[in-house]
Amino acid sequence: MSTGATHADSPDAHAEAGLPVVWFDRPAGRLQRELLEGRAQIVDVRGDDPLEGIDRAEGAIVGAAIRYDRTVYEQAPKLRVIARAGIGFDNLDLDDATEFGIAACNTPDGPTISTAEQAVALIFAVTKGLKESALRLEAAEGDYWARHGHLELAGSTLALLGLGRIGGYVARVMSAVGMNIVAYDPYAAGERFAELGARRAATPSEAVASAHVVSVHAPLSEATHHLVNADLLAAMRNGVYLVNTSRGGLVDQDALLAALNAGKVRGAGLDVTEPEPLPPGHPLLGRPDVVVTPHVASATVAGRRRIFTHAVAEVMAALDGAQPPNMLNPQAWPGRNA
Repeated sequence: MSTGATHADSPDAHAEAGLPVVWFDRPAGRLQRELLEGRAQIVDVRGDDPLEGIDRAEGAIVGAAIRYDRTVYEQAPKLRVIARAGIGFDNLDLDDATEFGIAACNTPDGPTISTAEQAVALIFAVTKGLKESALRLEAAEGDYWARHGHLELAGSTLALLGLGRIGGYVARVMSAVGMNIVAYDPYAAGERFAELGARRAATPSEAVASAHVVSVHAPLSEATHHLVNADLLAAMRNGVYLVNTSRGGLVDQDALLAALNAGKVRGAGLDVTEPEPLPPGHPLLGRPDVVVTPHVASATVAGRRRIFTHAVAEVMAALDGAQPPNMLNPQAWPGRNA
């Protein structure tokens, strides 16, 4: 019984010789093979070379670890479409992709629910001091009640820096908990704020000024790099909690550490860091007031299936001659080999 599309270097690759080649930047698993069975050959990275086999790729499905620009595209003369398996596409150089006639896509609806759930989980984890309490219990420190005293969320204020798909989902969930929502998003329409019951802030500083919890949901760009910096942290109330499930580069970690040490920030929950993963011994690791997870917010069974189903749909649309529905550089269409 077939387990999916064959690896292009396997003995059975000749059986699919007439199918297009889709490249993955990591070993393709059962899900990816199931989605591409009978539709494409798979070439994936199995060794130490992160671009192993990309010279054969007509389509590519990639993560966030590698920057895809002309230095990569020059090694992929057959590449027609590249799909980022996720929402963020800061590692795709769209100008270079356009120059090479490569359609660049993302999967904006794939990770939404799982990533939003992770943000909510981190909000609860840090505001309730779950890591701190568990560590104290395991160390048999005692006096748990006297040393606790965290935040009741109902009636508190949540500031969202970004009100897109994930930020909006978090707003709905935390509104149901009873939190007041304030948000900053210069690209969201007024109707978006009204729909979510969120007060619109004109600046990030205005958004965070009265918030008990700040959750970051902005895309990473040159303009938003270190959006949460020393100045923005100073604008927050004392004892604020910070959560980031978007991109590590949005938060100045040195400034965050200083704010944690000073007690300005009571706790932080980070699914994304700069770099990823944080090296052993990094000062953000091992702290009772910081929960760090290794960029796994979308890595649920349902989330992964949704992401890769959408990514395969983007790639196969392009390889079949149709413009991908989530093409980020439409000016490049119909692109290479049209």
